[in-house]
Amino acid sequence: MSYPAQSYENYSVPGLFAPWASYLVQSAKAQPGEHVLDVACGTGIVARHLAPRVGPQGRVVGLDLNPAMLSVGRAASEREGFAIEWHTGPAEKLPFPDGSFDLVLCQFGLMFFADRHQALTEMHRVLRPGGRITVSVWQGLDRHPFYQTLHEVSRRHLGKSSVQAVFSMGDADELRHLLTEAGFQEAVIEPASLTARYANPEEFLTWEVDADPADTPALQGRDAQAQQAILAAVRQEMQRPLAKMTQSGQVVLASHAHVANASR
Repeated sequence: MSYPAQSYENYSVPGLFAPWASYLVQSAKAQPGEHVLDVACGTGIVARHLAPRVGPQGRVVGLDLNPAMLSVGRAASEREGFAIEWHTGPAEKLPFPDGSFDLVLCQFGLMFFADRHQALTEMHRVLRPGGRITVSVWQGLDRHPFYQTLHEVSRRHLGKSSVQAVFSMGDADELRHLLTEAGFQEAVIEPASLTARYANPEEFLTWEVDADPADTPALQGRDAQAQQAILAAVRQEMQRPLAKMTQSGQVVLASHAHVANASR
């Protein structure tokens, strides 16, 4: 799924990614004065949580492929008074010298990399000896029943689903193997769960069902009205699952992740 950067910052960050960023940064135990890299940073919510922890003597860098995400993150960090460096680039080819950082974090990005092994190898390279890595990935689709239903409904109506990729690293042993293969040591992987909250259920559903017509078989070659009718059918079928997790007009959604800590 590909979302407009400002909408992502306004909607998904407060409801889901900010709570997880707080958890991830606490797990990483960032210290004052450390040099820290946030890989696949999006609008930089992890970097913005890190900045006050490392303080003025530290260094925080955010890297992402999407310049629009970085632009939103830069504006947010300036409003919040945080000095963060922003770089555009792929995780598989980090634009930093060897041993540049004490700590590397990656929140829910690893499953989307074209070459996960190469990305982790690069994270290993830019860490100083004894440096640490903290990574989070979602647990499997079977742990997220709303998205399991959305996956099935999307495949039926749209001819494809982008949901499965989000939850494609649910196997903790696979994550441990990837870290070990990249050269990391003492990998500790722990399950974690947090509750996401969204104020507007219909807005939440519209966001989750949104699809790129150019990349969705059932929408290709159809006019806008026909495309909207197909998406409306998906939203209609998802109303009952949505109702099950709506409380007092708010979406309350359990989310489950694996959080890994390892050292160079």
